[in-house]
Amino acid sequence: MNSRQQNLLEKLSKTGRMEAAEEAKLLNVSSMTLWRDFKLFEEQGLAVKTHGGIISAANERLPFNCISKASDFQKKIAKAAISLMPKNSTIMLSAGTTTLEIARQLVSSGRPQITVVTNSLPVAAIFYKTDFNAILLGGSLRRNSMDLTGPLAEKNLDELHIDMLFTGCDGAISEEGFFTSDLSMAELERKSVQRSKTVAVVTESRKFGKISLAKFASAKDVQTVITDMNLSNQDKSSLEKNKIKVLTAN
Repeated sequence: MNSRQQNLLEKLSKTGRMEAAEEAKLLNVSSMTLWRDFKLFEEQGLAVKTHGGIISAANERLPFNCISKASDFQKKIAKAAISLMPKNSTIMLSAGTTTLEIARQLVSSGRPQITVVTNSLPVAAIFYKTDFNAILLGGSLRRNSMDLTGPLAEKNLDELHIDMLFTGCDGAISEEGFFTSDLSMAELERKSVQRSKTVAVVTESRKFGKISLAKFASAKDVQTVITDMNLSNQDKSSLEKNKIKVLTAN
């Protein structure tokens, strides 16, 4: 193998997955070149082809490790989120596609001194075979997603101190707070907010102006919102009036 392929394999072993278009852009090579590299990895039993890229063969039995492809905005939001993480801290990543992307980028960032707490099986799987200390909350598996909720998860969370929580939402009203569409998730989200020193909501701007079933955090409970550049000036102003720091990922 040439040096490019060796570097790609090393990265694959850390992240568990790769997208051809993204890696081609980073390396300044054609997508065809990347696909030839990926085909070589597949022929040697080192990777498995997926839509748009590959996953590590070591993670092939964990299909949820490569689901929920992140949007461009979510990737930028995740990058901004990682820049806020204190050294030697304990963070919590709740369930969701944006927090899943944060997990992926965190592994790539090479900061194993950070401890990660999560109730999401896909998020936990990202840290499989890495040097990160990942703590998976117990609880009941939700029927429609691979996340854990319920009294057991809440009780376990009571035993932990979280330096910084990163959570998404299904809806947000800038003057009022943040919402989820799942009642079983709402109580765990409230508990996560209570147990965290700092709360950051990571969400795309399209969620603002929408109310979902249950509110899990008031505006006063949140210190930071990380979103995309399409957030309206009115929403940004309302958040800042509630002393919430707004970061727009460009």
